[in-house]
Formats: sequence, C-alpha cells, structure tokens
Amino acid sequence: MNSRLRKSAGGGFSFAKGGKVTKDPYDFSDKYNTPLTPAEEKAFMEWAGPKSKDLYDYDLKGFWKAGLGTDERGHGTDQFKKPNHPTFSNQSMYHGQDGQMGGAWDITPEGQTVFTPSSHNLRNMPLPLLKRYFDEREPGALINIDPATIEETNE
Repeated sequence: MNSRLRKSAGGGFSFAKGGKVTKDPYDFSDKYNTPLTPAEEKAFMEWAGPKSKDLYDYDLKGFWKAGLGTDERGHGTDQFKKPNHPTFSNQSMYHGQDGQMGGAWDITPEGQTVFTPSSHNLRNMPLPLLKRYFDEREPGALINIDPATIEETNE
C-alpha cells in the first residue's frame, strides 16, 4: 500500500528494501504545528484523543486553539492543512512556506466545487491516487488538471 494512503489505515511508517522500517517521509506529525503552552498541550491532548492522528497532515493544534468547528462532513477549514495534505491549498497558513505552493479551490457558475492541484500536490500524491482520494473523501468535487502543472510535475 502506498504510504500516502496508509494514513487512513493508521500508518506512519514505510518499509524500505530489505524490510527495514523507516519513518514515513510524508508524516508531518512533528512539523507545521501551532505552538502550545504546556497547559494548552494538556488540554489539547484531552480534546484530541483519537483525532490526534490527524496531526499527520493537519495542524489540529491550530484548529483547536482557534476554536473552529467542522462542516457537515466533519472537515475543518483549509487554513490548517499542512503541505503534505492531498488538498493542501492556497487557503492554508502554510501555503508558500518552504517553497510549497498549494492548489486552489473554486466554485463554478453552476455551483460545482472544483480543486486545481498545484505541481506540489501532484508530486506528493500522483493523479491516480488523488482521484481515489477524491472518490473517498471529496465525492461530488471535481479535479481540474492544468496541463502546464502536469509538465511541471514531470520536470
């Protein structure tokens, strides 16, 4: 199984040749997190419980500290998506950090939600896996592929 899809199965580790266990390079659990005081960290851990696995690709600490809620699907705002999130976008507070540019969400005149991935998105999750992710997590949303982005991804 690809390590990018293993997260939902409770992964976090990859297997290198020879069967050695190595840290998943896409696991950003220890990166791009909002700093918390020790008291806030304790309160966060009590609140997060099983949701703490979302630290893999989402700044759940920032989400918690901001006191934000989720939409009807249980999704949080793009503001706290980390650069390794499949739909990391220009709405994230981490967009542009370390040269990592996110994709863009849009709404068509007909009201259809559309995501245009950046070359960064497609390097992290190739198009076939991104399509599978959308089938599972973003049903009804469209993926808009810019041919120039595909060329950038292949460079």
